[in-house]
Amino acid sequence: MDSLNSSKQMRALGRKLKEERETQGHNLAILAGQCNLSVVQMTAIERGDTLTFSHSQSNLLIAIQAYAKVLGFKLESIEGLEQTPDDQIYIPEFLRKK
Repeated sequence: MDSLNSSKQMRALGRKLKEERETQGHNLAILAGQCNLSVVQMTAIERGDTLTFSHSQSNLLIAIQAYAKVLGFKLESIEGLEQTPDDQIYIPEFLRKK
């Protein structure tokens, strides 16, 4: 699978997960409970919104993996989504130097 460095790639993954959830007929709230995530987090993943997980990319990776596992959706290795310490300061992409 491609890296999730860009928001475009994250949105594409979120759409795939949402389509798979809808195809299987899962209710978002019930599935969120099975994934041990909130509905807000599940919706953020489906929209490709990483700001919900802005304090830790490792939490984002864990959430995506949990979501995919409950759906039985096969995720190949996710490159570019490094696990970082939770206490590392997050700087949004638009504020980073180019």
